[in-house]
Amino acid sequence: MKVDFAKKTVGGFDYEFIRGVSTQTVGAAEFGECMETMHRIKDNDFDSWTREWGATADRVRVFAETARASGDLASARGAFFKACNYYRMAAFYAKHADPRHRSMWEQSRACFDEMLALSDTPHERVAIEFEDAKLPALFASGGDGPRPTLIALGGFDSTLEEVYSWIGPAASARGWHCLVFEGPGQWGALMDNPGLTFRGDYEKPMNAVVDYLVTRSDVDPDRIALIGYSAGGYFGPRAASGEPRIRACIANTLVVDCEESARAGMKGITNATLIDVAFTQLMKINTPARWAFQHTQWAFGITEPHEWPEAYAGYTLRGREEQFTHPMLFLFGEDDIHDAAASTKQIVVGILDFIQSLPCDRSVHMFSQRDGASSHCQMGGLSYAHATIFAWLDHVLGDAPSPAKKDEEGAQDFIAAFGRYGGDEAARKAAALADAVHVI
Repeated sequence: MKVDFAKKTVGGFDYEFIRGVSTQTVGAAEFGECMETMHRIKDNDFDSWTREWGATADRVRVFAETARASGDLASARGAFFKACNYYRMAAFYAKHADPRHRSMWEQSRACFDEMLALSDTPHERVAIEFEDAKLPALFASGGDGPRPTLIALGGFDSTLEEVYSWIGPAASARGWHCLVFEGPGQWGALMDNPGLTFRGDYEKPMNAVVDYLVTRSDVDPDRIALIGYSAGGYFGPRAASGEPRIRACIANTLVVDCEESARAGMKGITNATLIDVAFTQLMKINTPARWAFQHTQWAFGITEPHEWPEAYAGYTLRGREEQFTHPMLFLFGEDDIHDAAASTKQIVVGILDFIQSLPCDRSVHMFSQRDGASSHCQMGGLSYAHATIFAWLDHVLGDAPSPAKKDEEGAQDFIAAFGRYGGDEAARKAAALADAVHVI
């Protein structure tokens, strides 16, 4: 298939390709072999995607093993990292009942561990006890002595290994420890603890994560921060609102009420039978919808489309506003603002209203399309995200100067994007918010 870089809908083949190749920033992909793989794939054919990415992963893994055997450890490390990413991509569209789903994920994790064994940065695999489960985590060191630590949390469909590639090496390079973990409903947690599906009260697993971190002598307990990606834009803030030891939180990007967002996607249809019929027909022609429901069946333990919004009941930040007491950074991509408004403009207005209502110190940053980082979670422009994230963290938890812009460019871009996609009401509220918070 031909890749259309203008198509950035999460769950679509074009976006998932961009997502995978974005990790070239840390050596977990090569553009050339990724493009060659896509040329062998049939558009919207899940089996074709799984087969071809699996074949590429197999080839690269053999290359890694050969390089290691010959003593070329640098090449081996990079190839194992790439194979990890490609096996994850292969598993992405496989149904959870398909044996390849688990097999490809296991090979992704195994290649990641082979990469870590060849790395110069100290890493530790950790199993964090939570209720009757053990949550998989990885601690990547930023250096000796008590240091600030960034907890990195993925979302609806990311793996620990993928989230590490987004932020782990960048954190270590800047002297930050990074703990990446998978909570209920996420790949590794579900694989290691069958039946541990998503839950709305993510402050509870986060309590266990922070309990672990404060036992470490190399962690500064007064400088623990959290970033949540994608659906982690709900899980992260929800966790931070119930865990005061997290001194700063980044939502990338904010989801205020998951049930509300899910129902908006149903376009006003409320009858269960109609939802099931309409969504079944939609999945035949819409790749993102087919993938999203397929993954939801596994991650939430549901069977029918009408159960999807019901599964999100209680997944809300509303009513918890006064519990946000530490600095927050809200990252937006212009494409995400567009997609949210496409569901309903009221979702966009609600996001602005929620941020305005918080009592804590607040900062916002929007990645515009001209940045090349406007897609969901800055896929295609991760280095720009790193610059923004760590400039803000080093300011709020260190002694670095404020990253706020001295001119009005950022604020005007922010207001214009919300107005362009959300309408006049969103523009007014974005302007009021820009006056009340730090636009960086």
